[in-house]
Amino acid sequence: LSWVNQLFSALSADFKGNFKPPVEKETFEDPIFLNTDWALQLGSGNAAAGGVVRDANGDWIFGYNRRLEKCSIFNAKLWGILEGLRLIQRRGHDEVIIQSDSFKVVKAVLESTSTETNSALIRRMQSILFQEKRWLLRYISRDQNQVVDCLAKQALIGTNNL
Repeated sequence: LSWVNQLFSALSADFKGNFKPPVEKETFEDPIFLNTDWALQLGSGNAAAGGVVRDANGDWIFGYNRRLEKCSIFNAKLWGILEGLRLIQRRGHDEVIIQSDSFKVVKAVLESTSTETNSALIRRMQSILFQEKRWLLRYISRDQNQVVDCLAKQALIGTNNL
């Protein structure tokens, strides 16, 4: 089923960077979508993360980015998701589909148990996902994350977080 969902996700991509909701839209009444990404500044080693939250029609709700200074690429990806989860949770949304183009991160969050992982970021994300019964984390293709990629890179240009 996971492979089928990924296939449908890839087929629903509009490769001009436009957002098209995946198949799961039909299982939720009023979902929102969180897409996250990261960026790395090669010279300094500084990383940044960002995200875009949209409704089921693809309309922008809000976006965010955060400068992380020096950290691993894996942790930058985790921070991007965690920041989005915290912001969405504060706004009280019930049905959320979190989408990341990092298969490694999605797998790490979904397959590790909070007692066996040594990552506080993963444990915090799992805690939020456990509290929120109708939130899904899924892998998407990189082509579906172009807008978020640009937003994450913006955090490396300026000195302030958005």
